[in-house]
Amino acid sequence: MITLSQIEEVLNEFHATERHEIQYAIQFFLPCIKQYIYINKQAGEKASALVIHPRFEGYKSELLSISGVETTGTLNHKSSMRKFPKRMNRGKEPVPFGIPFGFETKVSMREFVERLAKTKPYYLRKPEDEISDAKENGEFAGLTETEIERIVSSRKGQGKYRKDLIQLWEKCSVTGCEQIDLLKASHIKPWRDSNNFERLDPYNGLLLTPNLDTLFDSGMITFDSMGNIVVSKALDEKTLEALGVDNSFKLSMIHENRDKYLKYHREFIFQSE
Repeated sequence: MITLSQIEEVLNEFHATERHEIQYAIQFFLPCIKQYIYINKQAGEKASALVIHPRFEGYKSELLSISGVETTGTLNHKSSMRKFPKRMNRGKEPVPFGIPFGFETKVSMREFVERLAKTKPYYLRKPEDEISDAKENGEFAGLTETEIERIVSSRKGQGKYRKDLIQLWEKCSVTGCEQIDLLKASHIKPWRDSNNFERLDPYNGLLLTPNLDTLFDSGMITFDSMGNIVVSKALDEKTLEALGVDNSFKLSMIHENRDKYLKYHREFIFQSE
């Protein structure tokens, strides 16, 4: 594996900015991927010296197909990585996390960064994978089978959580569509990043048509503090028109209990460009 200083040299080749050294990590902003990225100062000999945003998880296999790119195979959790979303990890408080990688040569790391720069990551994962992670991380410890089932079904957009959202919104939170069977129960702060209370909190949810649900979950749209839609620059007008998305869209209701969840979505999930 190349050293931490060699990793920093490659990042500088790609014009990394905002270098900020903290206790266990060094933070950079990498313009070519429009993302923050971290050097893991605790990597040692492990393939975890560079940690990238978890929204790239769906592309991990593709990145590992690059010769000389390796990973520990587990998510890396560090309180220092403050620009990354948080999740529970065998503790009482959620911790920022990302995907770790190591590189045999500087050449392999350059190819890795170039591949990242060509990728438009969507922060989407299969429900069963997230549920499995939660179980392995002990996030359901001490809960009854009934409580666990409620939390699991909320990730699938089913059960009491969906009923609570239907009671709260009565129709699509944005378009007003009243065909309830077509609407998706969507968490604002993603289920994977939420604690068990937040996973069941109806104020952490929206009822959305399928197209808006996918755009919201992937970070292509979000909503400001007044409920107005904010659209990523990655979506052009032709795409918006094809998807039936209008820049005048807004949430039909705003509520102070929803503010912290929308703020989280804007800060960690939304992709502005």
